[in-house]
Amino acid sequence: MSEPLSLKKIFGTARKVTVDFFHGFWMFLRAVWLLFKRSFKEVMLFILLCSVFTIMATSLLKDLLIKLMLKVTGYEYIVPANIKNVLIHPVSIIMMIVFAVIITLFSIFEIAGLLNAFSMGQVGRTTNLMSMFSAGLRACKKALHPKNWLLIVFILVLFPLTRVFPLAGSTFKLILPGFVDQTIDYTTSLSITYKIAYIALILLLTLYLFSINSFVMQKDSFFKSCRESRHLGKGHFIEILLTLTLLTILLNFAINSVSSIIVVNWNEAAGMFFGNSKNIVSKAENVGTYTYVLRQILKSFISPAINNAALAVLFYRYVDEKDMLRTLSRDTFKTKKASKKSVMAFIIVLSVFASVTTVYWVNRYSFLFEDVDQPLVCAHRGDNVNAPENTMPAFELASSENLEWIELDVHQTSDGVIICNHDSTIKRVTGVNLSIHDHTYEELTACEFGSWMPGNYEHVVVPKLEEALLFAKENGMHVQVELKGNPDDVGFEENVLKVINETGMHDNVMVIAQDLKRLERVNELDPTITKAYCVVIGLGNLQNLECSDNISIEETYITPEMVREMHAQGKKVFCWTVDNDDTVQYLISCDVDVIGTDNPMLISNAVEKGDCSGGIPRIFHIVMHVIANMDK
Repeated sequence: MSEPLSLKKIFGTARKVTVDFFHGFWMFLRAVWLLFKRSFKEVMLFILLCSVFTIMATSLLKDLLIKLMLKVTGYEYIVPANIKNVLIHPVSIIMMIVFAVIITLFSIFEIAGLLNAFSMGQVGRTTNLMSMFSAGLRACKKALHPKNWLLIVFILVLFPLTRVFPLAGSTFKLILPGFVDQTIDYTTSLSITYKIAYIALILLLTLYLFSINSFVMQKDSFFKSCRESRHLGKGHFIEILLTLTLLTILLNFAINSVSSIIVVNWNEAAGMFFGNSKNIVSKAENVGTYTYVLRQILKSFISPAINNAALAVLFYRYVDEKDMLRTLSRDTFKTKKASKKSVMAFIIVLSVFASVTTVYWVNRYSFLFEDVDQPLVCAHRGDNVNAPENTMPAFELASSENLEWIELDVHQTSDGVIICNHDSTIKRVTGVNLSIHDHTYEELTACEFGSWMPGNYEHVVVPKLEEALLFAKENGMHVQVELKGNPDDVGFEENVLKVINETGMHDNVMVIAQDLKRLERVNELDPTITKAYCVVIGLGNLQNLECSDNISIEETYITPEMVREMHAQGKKVFCWTVDNDDTVQYLISCDVDVIGTDNPMLISNAVEKGDCSGGIPRIFHIVMHVIANMDK
């Protein structure tokens, strides 16, 4: 009969396991550092070349993809009204697959080159760029074989979705529009589902992490490499997961610390030589901005190098040496020497590519040397951070903050009254589940629309559109009226226009809608009223949008070129919903006309401090925005 475990033995075992793990982790960090140090110059130059090439090539390919998709489908632009038709077109599907494969190969090329360098360092050999290029090309050639296409999905989907352990600075990134992130954050069920799925993806990534090593350094297919990864990780799964988690935490801490130290000391040095002309608030904002940008730059170069070195160390820790020597590809550790011909060919290709891309970028972005106008700020659903959304107190606060624009949403009650509310029901803002379409205005006013919010909002009721417009007229404000409504509403657009005209706000209102049919109906009824198509995605020649005098677009899709093209047609660009001030300077540099926000005081302050200069400052702000969003 076995002796029962005592608490002393349990704690003793736990202590031994913990000590052994951290001892192993220390040895792991030491091995990673030695590998990184051995090939530092070659690795950094390789990552730099890969990143520059990928950024330029991806931009060109993306533009080409959009143009080809529009050409084959016969559309001038891609918006919600036609996106389904564009995406399901057979030629579009083929082109999107080709585009995805190409940009994924960029990442595979970089990962394979780095793993080759660190693998050679692991066995005591030196590396060079030619060897890394050769390893990258071999891996890309293998990946294109039909039996290895799963690797492309692995790189294209799994790594970007988890957004952890980046192995390539050029790894494709899936960027969700801001409104999608907000929806997930604000919806409990979606937030929980997202977190569970995220954890599951990380566990899956950990399970098949060594498949990359096996694929690059062995002759096996990716399927066999996945089986090899499961075999290597057997019995070590928790150890691998904890090791990589700790490495990520330490790496982020180190990069954040170094970034802060560099920026703070640079600011201090600059202050000594050039004087401290800025106040303490401005200095703090500059330190925060530049620290963030520098952190992103370091993460794009240091993280891939360290993570690939870590992958090589762990792979060689768990792989059976005899089995490894038997299955390794002969080309893995061959040191390629650059001949004069290959060097000249590389220089010529690089020079031609640099010349073509330089001409392209100069022609495309020469307008960035022009100054821009300071944008206006629009209170989205009123100042709904400090008052209940779409209510008179929210509109009154916006007016007291000297804003020229407010935005509101409208629905029609069962008795034909146009009221201000975002959803088709009032449950979210009152707790009472009543459908606006099925109830009268009087029934809806029996519910309080602000009692849930701190402040004196206990008796706030849903306002009529008429009330909001008359208030805006008295205070000299412009209004964006977004048409929501119910598909079964009778005379909805007619009634909205009637209220607008009766209040004398025809020239100070812009009617917007996400449903293009509603906007077309408004255009039929009154072609003279200002209209804007409200889109969550917009690509292509948006300046040619029909029935739309301006455009209201989600901030993710704002680009300097798009704004310039809209302005060339005399149309304005309204963007939404900007609740973080770190994107305001980019939007200013893009020359947008109006920024919609839930937090008008924060964004107004950022706009006031924004730089409207053209030339180098404008280009700098746009580039900094791109860098700052590298890992999002």
